Amino acid sequence: MSDDLFERRQAERRYALNFLDYEVLSEASEVLGRGLARTLNVSETGLRLETGQFFEPGQRLRITLGLDNDLIQVNGRVVNSQPESDDLCSSGVMFIEFDETDRHTYQQHFEALKNALNE
Repeated sequence: MSDDLFERRQAERRYALNFLDYEVLSEASEVLGRGLARTLNVSETGLRLETGQFFEPGQRLRITLGLDNDLIQVNGRVVNSQPESDDLCSSGVMFIEFDETDRHTYQQHFEALKNALNE
């Protein structure tokens, strides 16, 4: 991790570009909207995504992520969001709910990515 005094992330990030589908959820888990985004980086506990939509911190998202030949689904909560340009915004999303099979698939993909980048 970084020695930066302002760094608050707990998990090591790996840079990976994957496209994903997201649904914006209400507190009652009703779908309020949906869209497409791409990952900027991933960790064991969350990811940073880039999209044309600004999310408020605390907003809940259901994310469907394509990993090689697998699709996984995870629910997450937006931790932070900031404009990157007039058209793009990046948001940090913390994972809050994973199906056990999807969690296992994600962890395998993350470990493979981490090992590939360390070589």
